[in-house]
Amino acid sequence: MLFNSYAFICAFLPIALLGYHLTSKFGPTAAAAWLVLSSFVFYAYWNVAFVPMLMLSILFNFLLGRFLLGFGDKLEGDEDSPSMKADIALAFGIVCDLIPLMYFKYLTAIVDFFHNLVGIPGDDQSIILPLGISFYTFTQISYLVDCRQGQAKDLDLVRYALFASFFPHLAAGPLLHVREIAPQLLDRRIYAVRTENLLFGALYFVIGLSKKVILADPLAREVALGFAHPAAFGTLSSWGYVLAYSMELYFDFSGYSDMAIGLAAMFGIKFPLNFNSPYRSRCIIDFWQRWHMTLTRYLTLLLYNPISLLVARRRQKQGLPPFRRGVVDMPAFLECVAAPTLVTMALAGVWHGAGLQFLVFGLCHAFYLTVNQAWRAYGPKPREAAPIGIKASIVAAQVIVTYLAVLVGQVFFRADSIGEAMTTLGGMLGLNGWTTPDDAGMPMPYLDLAERFFIVWALPNSQTIMQWLASHAAAASSLRLNYATSLAAGLLLGCDLLMLPGSAVFLYFQF
Repeated sequence: MLFNSYAFICAFLPIALLGYHLTSKFGPTAAAAWLVLSSFVFYAYWNVAFVPMLMLSILFNFLLGRFLLGFGDKLEGDEDSPSMKADIALAFGIVCDLIPLMYFKYLTAIVDFFHNLVGIPGDDQSIILPLGISFYTFTQISYLVDCRQGQAKDLDLVRYALFASFFPHLAAGPLLHVREIAPQLLDRRIYAVRTENLLFGALYFVIGLSKKVILADPLAREVALGFAHPAAFGTLSSWGYVLAYSMELYFDFSGYSDMAIGLAAMFGIKFPLNFNSPYRSRCIIDFWQRWHMTLTRYLTLLLYNPISLLVARRRQKQGLPPFRRGVVDMPAFLECVAAPTLVTMALAGVWHGAGLQFLVFGLCHAFYLTVNQAWRAYGPKPREAAPIGIKASIVAAQVIVTYLAVLVGQVFFRADSIGEAMTTLGGMLGLNGWTTPDDAGMPMPYLDLAERFFIVWALPNSQTIMQWLASHAAAASSLRLNYATSLAAGLLLGCDLLMLPGSAVFLYFQF
């Protein structure tokens, strides 16, 4: 079931809210159980055959989490110590969680790769990828790690199932940490339908839905045509469909993130921010702190930091100095910063898909981030006393350079193969000619792109708008929408509903 569908907006969501309101009268556990049931129905609408696998995954991780909580955060000891047993249990749980993900997401690609390597024709049949398997798998792995570190709340089965399967984040995130969600689920006060939550969540949802159906989906045709035949188009058309894809991806994922936050808010649950105007970033480090923010947090906490710490400890045992900013020590930089970045971003690329183009996407960003970190560590410091005009020019140049670097990575992210990505980049550089006869079949929406760039770089984002409304609500002791806001939201929703038949699946659903 898609958020951008009549079935969801006109049937599922009203029934889920009504049932939540009614079951809350019987207590928090009944209301939580209703949300779990609703989430399973939401998942079953897509493919009921995978519901038992989701349930089994939840039960397995719940039981293992309770087992790990019994150890707490004890000191390491010998192989018979409780700490060692807990580490073995954690490793066992992570492997068990990853096996279904590896099978459904990567087995076909691995088999095809070896078939191509030895020249044997492969099987055209592909394995159906369960919806949201990457997200609920990684969410539960983070839960196990938090349990091992003694940082997780001891949830009952109903509330844990709600944490893992709550439908607003089940399909495409955000990636949740139990330490930020569990206190909410244990608070009896959230289990009630409140007018303020409904208004706030509904407005957030409408903004996100508008981004999806009005700003993202109309660009899909040109994007699909361009990436399907990259050798057929000249420089202008190549730049056109690549820029169109960057805007389609931006508003598609931004729209989903807004809708997820809005849906959770309707039920009284606060989700972490997952998208914060990433195309306004002045460097790649800033970009990853704004794009898929919960994935960045996940990768930093569970991959980059442990690898970096392991390297630092190894260097310490060898009597080598640690990495320090401003101190030119290239071996320390390569070992403590560049190597962990390379591993983390390579895995981040592969997380998005099994094709080699996703690995190249990750390696591109590993290179960008390494250069960015080196510049921060060893580059010249900005002049604080520079005139305003010069500062503004520098900021604009930083934003443009960062966006162009991201654009190159997005070509690999969207292309069906490395070869097609290179052909697209070649077309952008003029290798196919400035124009080609096929350009006539690619009507570029330049005005539409200009409008979207204006929205991205000049207008306030969703968070700013909602924070402004929330601040006024706090001053008035309740959230009330004035006539202009209500009219604008109503018009947006009306346009969204009219455009739903042509709306496509969210791009991040494939991950």
